[in-house]
Amino acid sequence: MLTQINHWLEYASAAVDVFLLLRVLALRLQRTYLFLTLACILTVFFDVIDLSLAHGSPEVQRVWIYSNLLFAFVFPFAAWDVFEEIPPALTAFRRTVMTRSLTSIFMVSLFGLLVSIPAFNPDDPLDGPFLFRLMVVVSTGSATGCLSFFWAMRRAFRLQKIPFPHNTFVWMIFYGLTLASQIAIFFIIFVEEALGQSSTSIVGQVTETTAGLYGIAVTIWCGLRLKALPKDVPSASLNEPS
Repeated sequence: MLTQINHWLEYASAAVDVFLLLRVLALRLQRTYLFLTLACILTVFFDVIDLSLAHGSPEVQRVWIYSNLLFAFVFPFAAWDVFEEIPPALTAFRRTVMTRSLTSIFMVSLFGLLVSIPAFNPDDPLDGPFLFRLMVVVSTGSATGCLSFFWAMRRAFRLQKIPFPHNTFVWMIFYGLTLASQIAIFFIIFVEEALGQSSTSIVGQVTETTAGLYGIAVTIWCGLRLKALPKDVPSASLNEPS
């Protein structure tokens, strides 16, 4: 039963992802949030690929691994984009914190490559435990780095008593909750692997159902809360045609 529920949740999740993308385009937020828009487009793109494949097939697992590896490098740019509306007083601090986050993500990626080498299979380099282990380490490191960036920026806003721009707050909460759930999912997967259980176990299916419902709720909330930018936003006016 859970397998069938998860199958239909994939369609619901894809529809909600399309809703968020259309919402961004309708509000013309792509003029300011370029990388956030790119993340939305890539999400819909991988949703389409996933739905075109058989549910639970090895091909779906490969797409999931490849997409997570790609998003591990897209999310830091999306996290940077979240604060496109910040005042000039925080610009230098934003750049410094992001540099530190990117450095930590790079170091984690190197570590992930080193710990994954023993699982490398020269007969099938694009499949198997090597890419899976690399994906888990790199994606977890990227998510953690982005969350630390959000936390540092939030603290800077509070210390300087600067109110959050509306969309900045919405994007930060959305990606904060999304990345936190990703870390939790990878932790559960790690525990399952350590216990010798597969993703088709009852724990794996419950996790997939919970993550699907959680992602749908968070994405709908984000799409409904986003607003069109005022004309006096600097980053928006710079992108307007002359």
